[in-house]
Formats: sequence, structure tokens, C-alpha cells
Amino acid sequence: MAIALVVVIVIAAGACAALARALGEQKRGREAADATARDQGRRLAAAEAERDELREARERLASANAREAAEAERQRERAEAAEARLGEAAGAGSGDAADGLWQLLLAHVARRWAAMVGVPPEGRGVVAGPAADQLAQALARETERLREEVGVDVDLVAPEGAVDPAASRLGDHPADRIPALLAAIELLGVLAASAQLVTVEVGPELVLMGDGWDDPAGELAAARDRAAAAGATIGPVVVDGERVEVVIRPRTEVAAG
Repeated sequence: MAIALVVVIVIAAGACAALARALGEQKRGREAADATARDQGRRLAAAEAERDELREARERLASANAREAAEAERQRERAEAAEARLGEAAGAGSGDAADGLWQLLLAHVARRWAAMVGVPPEGRGVVAGPAADQLAQALARETERLREEVGVDVDLVAPEGAVDPAASRLGDHPADRIPALLAAIELLGVLAASAQLVTVEVGPELVLMGDGWDDPAGELAAARDRAAAAGATIGPVVVDGERVEVVIRPRTEVAAG
């Protein structure tokens, strides 16, 4: 009888030990499962955060692309309008019709300038005298208008050194005036949108310079080519790092050379 009781006790102790081991393994399994679940939760949260970040980046990129496309379309429309004006100017010929068109262009420049800087009608007159002086006045007004409208630094300066008073000036040749002024207006508009500082040197020839220049779409070169095709006597686009220069020359100077 005693032996049987001992056997029962031993069996019961073994069963309790086995049960304890099973319970311990079950607890460790739950803890491991909980740790795995927490790790998966963290990875899921990180993946969701990365997904949200990528979605926001994609939306920003799409918005930037839309703005760039709109700006490119605006530049294209402006270029086409300028090309049409240049074509009209190149075919204007000389005489009364050409002079009338020249005066119309000067009045257009004066009106846009006056509207931007707040000049009353009595202050919008065109200087009397040679067409070269009138062109210089129109350029001064256009640079001031751009300075106010675009907010870019635009400086109008005189050339360094002495100037030969007998030298031909831009605007002296009747067939040169309108293409030269329209070319300058178009090139100034492109430079104002692509350079941090624009300098206009008005002398026997017109030198347009841009510092801090960035034009990945080649707008300036395209505008220069249109101006040359329309009759303006214009040099190449000269690039030196972030500095660019374009020169518009008098027609008579090229003929003499």
C-alpha cells in the first residue's frame, strides 16, 4: 500500500513538473508572439510613414511640374507675340509708314512704363531729337518698368571710356530702329526672368548682360535667334559661367566693317 502511494506521488510530481514546463513554454511563446507583433507594428508604422512621405513628395513634384509647364507656356506665348511684332517691324520698310510704326512702338513702351511707375499722361512724351536718343529713352523706361514689375535688379549704364561722336548709334539707320528696340525688349524680358542682375549698357551699341544667370530651357538663345531672323543686327549669346552677354549693334557699323 505504501509503495503504491509513493508511486502515485511520483507520478503526480512528474505530471506537475511537465505541466509547469508546458506553461512556461506557452508563456515564452506568448511573449515571443507579442514581441513579433510589436516589431511588425513598428515596421508597419514606418512603412506607412514612408508611404505618406513618398505621396507628399509625388504631389509636390506634380505641383512643381504643373507650375513649370504653365511658365513655359507663358514664355512661349510671349515669344510668339514678340516674334510676330518683330516680323511686322522687319516688313515695315521705310518712309512715313515706318516712322509711324516707330512712334507707335515708342508710345506703347511709354504707356506700359507709365502705368507701372505711376506717371500721369502729361509725363509720357517722347524725347524730341534723333531716333537713337528716343531708343535710349525707351530702353530706360523699359528697364524701370521691369525693375518695378519683376523685382529684378536692372541697371542702365553708359559705356566706359570716350565715345566717338561720329560713330553710328543704334537707331540711326531707319530700318534698324524697330527690330533693335523690339529685340532689346524681348531679350530684357528673358534676362529679367533668368538672371539675378541685369545690366544694360547704352552707347553706340547696346550691350545686355545678366549675372547669376540660369536658363536651362535656352530661352535667351531662342530669343536671340528670333531677333536676328527678324532683322536685328545681334551678336551671339556669350556665356561665362553664370554671366551672359548679348550685343545689339547698329546696322551701319556692320556694313562699314
